[in-house]
Amino acid sequence: MNGLKPSMELHWYAAPRMRVLGLAVVGVFLGGLGCGLFPVGGDAGVGADGGAQGDGGSSGASVTWHQDVAALTQKHCVGCHSSGGIAPFSLRTYAEAKPMASAMASAVLARRMPPWMPDESCGGPFVGERRLTSAELDTFKAWRDQGAPEGNPADARPLPDAGLVGLPRVDADLPMPAPYTPSAGLEDDYRCFLIDPQLTQAKSITGYDILPGVAAEVHHVIIYIVNKAQAVAMDSSQAGPGWQCFGGSGIADDSGAIGAWAPGVSAVTYPAGTGINLPADKALAMQIHYNTQTGVRLPDTTRLKLMYATTPVTPAYLLPLAAAGFEVPPMAQGFSFTKPFPNTINLLPNIKLWGFLPHMHTKGVRITMRGPGNDCLIDIPRWDFHWQSQYFRTTPYTLPRGEAISMTCTWNNPTTSPLRWGEGTDDEMCFAYVYATP
Repeated sequence: MNGLKPSMELHWYAAPRMRVLGLAVVGVFLGGLGCGLFPVGGDAGVGADGGAQGDGGSSGASVTWHQDVAALTQKHCVGCHSSGGIAPFSLRTYAEAKPMASAMASAVLARRMPPWMPDESCGGPFVGERRLTSAELDTFKAWRDQGAPEGNPADARPLPDAGLVGLPRVDADLPMPAPYTPSAGLEDDYRCFLIDPQLTQAKSITGYDILPGVAAEVHHVIIYIVNKAQAVAMDSSQAGPGWQCFGGSGIADDSGAIGAWAPGVSAVTYPAGTGINLPADKALAMQIHYNTQTGVRLPDTTRLKLMYATTPVTPAYLLPLAAAGFEVPPMAQGFSFTKPFPNTINLLPNIKLWGFLPHMHTKGVRITMRGPGNDCLIDIPRWDFHWQSQYFRTTPYTLPRGEAISMTCTWNNPTTSPLRWGEGTDDEMCFAYVYATP
């Protein structure tokens, strides 16, 4: 997979003369997104109190699919585990879930499912944390231990949304201009499509929802703000819908990203009173990573829905932090690299940090971001290349001028060659987006 080239100073996207966080980087990237998967076969899990739980010993009242478990799988599982979804099997019905009862219980008790990567002792609380309660964990365990009974359909409780909540309001519904079938010659096909909101005046984006057309082949999506004329020219220069865009939008005048989608991720509403500015003369480039390892290669029409501010908001930015310059020795285990990013804006005394989107590649094992005084901002202690997301704080962290945040990445290198910053999946990165306001 591809990534960032650390080759120029970072600027505030809407104020290019104001240097921010002393960073050198161009382009933007989000890769390797996806739902984690239930393991097939049971192993000893971790109980609600963190202790080991064996497979035996049920307790308490009878637990059935219709009365207890269906609502939990609907809420926490079927966003990925549904027919045609990114996960390898569906859990939408009793017939589908019963054979997986042991694997389901083991996965949730070990807290592998639902995927939620940040350490709960660092930086939170985050918006929309996907942590099962002790009672929910006990329900999955009891259902398995009692033989996964179906129960009476008449006892079924109302099913919640499948973890996929839409925008409070949709102001623009923007499909790809034409269906696109992933290239037969590429297992990983990165394609960008021109999305023109046709604005007559600038808008502030306060939320977005990305709806894949073919969930089984859409691996992840990133939305960039780009020069409209350059995007039209790029689109016209290549046959078929869109243009190949391995490594970013492929547009020279690229003002950064507004956000991204991964399987199982719901619509994103930015923190109240904030938004990303979209000038009237700009367009959007929708970069889609199509992965066809499953053998699915069908015409896709992915949609983008936007919500605009109705009152003035504080302008926000997705700031890319690239900790380049590392070299992981061959065969190294637990090799760490730390880089500080100082707040060097002279005109703004403070920056408010609302959210984080950390990123490494396949050999990463941990990524941590800290503020002054060793304040923990976010810690992903068990990095998983296949589950990456953006995490918003419920309240912002204030970074004073002259202070710095730092990012530490840790890798295991099982190869006989050193690992350095690079575009490919076999290279590595130490990178994060930060959603910030003045």
